[in-house]
Amino acid sequence: MLHYSCDVCKRPIDSKMGTRHVVKIEVFPAIEDGQPCGCDGDGESDADHLEEMQDLLERLDSDEATLDDTTQSMRFDLCDACRQRFVKNPLGVKSGKQLDFSQN
Repeated sequence: MLHYSCDVCKRPIDSKMGTRHVVKIEVFPAIEDGQPCGCDGDGESDADHLEEMQDLLERLDSDEATLDDTTQSMRFDLCDACRQRFVKNPLGVKSGKQLDFSQN
């Protein structure tokens, strides 16, 4: 029988009494093509779409090594209480508002 513990609070997760929640996070660079699509107002274009696809595939092949180095996948087991806290604040940002008082 497998035994699980919460990756946040380190308490054991009893599968008979409670629910084990799995959080999967994947971090990867966003690749955005900043070039316009070449479309005019009516949705048709004089551009060669096959040539554009070939250029895109070549760029993806050249960027593939870079993507593999920077892509990370993470997996965490959470108990129900830690899952509730995670869902409310997934990035762990402190929610206390900072008040800026003047120097009177």
